[in-house]
Amino acid sequence: MKIILRILLLLLGVNAGLLYLHYSQSAAANGAKDHPDTYRQEIEVINRADGLYIRHHFYDLATGRYEIIWPEGSVEQECLTEGSVSCSRLNEAGIAFDEGEGDQQSIAYKIPKKESLKDRKLFKRPFVLLQDAKPLTTVFHMTDEQNIGGMWVNGLERVGKADKERISYRLYRGVGFVNELYWQPQDVPIAYSGNKLSVYGEGIKEKQIKEMESILEEIGGDHVSVVLSPLNKTLYAQRFVVEKPMNMDQVVKQVARMSVQSRFMIPANEPSMNSMLASILGDQAIGTKAEQGAFNRLKESLDEKKYSAFRQKVRGRIGQELSAAQLDEELQNVMNFDSQYFQKTMHEQQYSYPFLLLDSRNVLLDGEEIKDLKAVVQDEKSFYPADELLTRMGYQITSNDQSIYIESPKRNYRFSRIEPFYVMNDRKYDYQEEPYKYISGKLYFDEVWLRRIFLVLIEKSDESIAIEQIEQLIKEMEKE
Repeated sequence: MKIILRILLLLLGVNAGLLYLHYSQSAAANGAKDHPDTYRQEIEVINRADGLYIRHHFYDLATGRYEIIWPEGSVEQECLTEGSVSCSRLNEAGIAFDEGEGDQQSIAYKIPKKESLKDRKLFKRPFVLLQDAKPLTTVFHMTDEQNIGGMWVNGLERVGKADKERISYRLYRGVGFVNELYWQPQDVPIAYSGNKLSVYGEGIKEKQIKEMESILEEIGGDHVSVVLSPLNKTLYAQRFVVEKPMNMDQVVKQVARMSVQSRFMIPANEPSMNSMLASILGDQAIGTKAEQGAFNRLKESLDEKKYSAFRQKVRGRIGQELSAAQLDEELQNVMNFDSQYFQKTMHEQQYSYPFLLLDSRNVLLDGEEIKDLKAVVQDEKSFYPADELLTRMGYQITSNDQSIYIESPKRNYRFSRIEPFYVMNDRKYDYQEEPYKYISGKLYFDEVWLRRIFLVLIEKSDESIAIEQIEQLIKEMEKE
């Protein structure tokens, strides 16, 4: 019997190993990757009357299979040069680069136009993407065979230009990828060009340029282009801004948000995270008035040392997924208390939610744990929710505009909501520091006052907070 059991265990182990091997091979075959592949690319765009003619070159490709995501509406999708090794991995269906050794591949396609460009035009997602891969760098050639003038913007730094009798040419390059191309009939002169920022316009203040440059350097985002002209209509793209000079304050904030978007993977249902992260990393309030208020409340609630440590935690998450819940975890690592601040403000969009921390220890009343009850820490003081705690102690709580009533068979309390006093069993007590406060519309009592008024002992350990009613302790002692 023992021999049979050993054989069965051995077979189970072998089967488990085979299943794991099959799964891992299947995942690889389906393109599942822990980290996206990277490559370099070069894009040549030729503007003609009937469309944009694009030659797209990929360099430093790995040997694995790459699914090709063609731009919606693109036509004439083909190998750049038939029979050439430059597209030896392009399969017959034209939907992927198959596995192979050729690390350079080149394709061609066309984005049709219904008419020649006259008014401004934004081409959205006009370029090929490779599934589960991203470009490290992009070199971009823009050739206008119609010579229509105006200016082309894509978010990359413009590093060269040439204008001839019947043709104009612009050269761009930079880190990352752009998948938007914009043209406007008005050509705006360049005012500033750097690794992180290009500004087109006239009369731009140096202070504003330095502010945007500083934010981009601090966050470490991709290059951003800003086009400023009194004739402009507002346009915010992934890596460029088209705006009027009078709206520079908004431009600076938008540049910060765009920089964050290029550095973090943020959930689509938490759009305000862009402004919050830009505010934290740039150390200045960015976004709407409500979003700025949420950041200011955070900064005012942390001392300089902890605020600096938290910013370092956030900076360490650059290039990763980051949600409001994960931001709360990073805050917890700094403060040593639980937090829901970012989930409340950024995810649930309760922008006026107060900054408070949750004591992670379990709360026990007379030896029995009260589930889902957590002490709140605010301004280094502990507060306990009245509804969950006092009702368990035998009190009933009611209130109106003037008073809060907390009543039990033995003791009755009335707390004035207008003047600094409370009444216990018909005896009035004045106070200077308020014993309770409302947090997000919920009644909480200060720990010190909880001991004094409601006659309890509170003992804390690393694992729990033990609250015991003195009267209950006396009863237990009398039994003994």
